[in-house]
Amino acid sequence: DLHLLSRRQRQMCIRDSKGPRRNREIATPRQVAMYLCRELTDSSMSRIGDAMGGRDHTTILHGCDKVSEDIRTSDAFASLVDDLRHQLQNK
Repeated sequence: DLHLLSRRQRQMCIRDSKGPRRNREIATPRQVAMYLCRELTDSSMSRIGDAMGGRDHTTILHGCDKVSEDIRTSDAFASLVDDLRHQLQNK
């Protein structure tokens, strides 16, 4: 559910969101999905990594740290993530 909403927000396909590509258009929504999974669920980083195409827990940690930093430095990005969070919590 988190993964689907984040993907839809950036209009990317599931193959890209779980695939190995690292360009910004794909990596950022993937990292937002990782961050929201950590924030809104009790899932471990390993479990989130498995759901994100078999990524290592350190990749999940890096993605969450990156999103946290982007939230601190960009009001627009913070607003996007907050909107996604509210949509998920009110579903």
